[in-house]
Amino acid sequence: MNGVMTPFDRLRANGDKLTGQYWGEFFRRICLINYELLSKSRFRIDAVYSLRVKCSNFWIQMLKNVLWVSFISAIVFMGGCARHRVTLERPSPHPEKKGIYHVVERHQTLYRICKTYGVDIKEVVSFNGITDPSKIQTGQRIFIPGAKKVLKVEIVIDDVVAEPDEKVRITYKKLDFIWPVEGKIADVFEDSEDKRHQGLDISSALGTPVKASYAGKVIYSNNTIKGYGNLIILRHSEEFVTVYAHNQVNLVEEGVWVEKGETIGKVGQTGRATGPHLHFEIRRNNKAVDPLPYLR
Repeated sequence: MNGVMTPFDRLRANGDKLTGQYWGEFFRRICLINYELLSKSRFRIDAVYSLRVKCSNFWIQMLKNVLWVSFISAIVFMGGCARHRVTLERPSPHPEKKGIYHVVERHQTLYRICKTYGVDIKEVVSFNGITDPSKIQTGQRIFIPGAKKVLKVEIVIDDVVAEPDEKVRITYKKLDFIWPVEGKIADVFEDSEDKRHQGLDISSALGTPVKASYAGKVIYSNNTIKGYGNLIILRHSEEFVTVYAHNQVNLVEEGVWVEKGETIGKVGQTGRATGPHLHFEIRRNNKAVDPLPYLR
């Protein structure tokens, strides 16, 4: 076998591909070697020994060639994978523009978000491909160009009241509101240049039950709106909502339907309140109105 180049030797030496011609040459030479040994040795023991040695060397060489090709294949495979790696990072919509992502929380509006960050709402709409600025979703990630850090966006009662609700399409000719709590009127509705108070303040003992002034859906039950403390807002129709603020505790959750006169909370002193009372508002078409003409 000395001096004979196998197809694998030629692959390493010349970088040739394995072809049928090389394999034919390989097996032809093996046959010639076997014939030469068997014919000239007349089956002597030393010839048989020589044949065993040569065959042993052959298989050793074959094993080396297999390992060599496996090594080359592994390198080629890893190189191919490296060229097709998939990145898991989510790039910004415009890599050349610096900014941050703001995750929308419940009751936040695009207008309020843009105002908080001091950016143009039209630019944000364009960057994020938003088709309807009034219908952003809770949990949605919005890219804010130019922003350096995430800011807290306040919830504003006007935004909550203005939220459209496709499920509440009830229209009443006349809504007959009842008093939400028993007590004494401490402050009345005023809407003037000197003073603006958008509802009634009804003084009552801590823990007094607060009742729904009319049947409706709870669209807000939380304490994230500045100054109102524990707050409940009910939507009764497309036109009317009622507001119940400074509660000691809210007893209803957002999304549920409550009936007229049902207990929804308890009188408290949370938020900006000087004493235990209920701040009660009636809003018509997103604007606060004097509750007294509507109450019986």
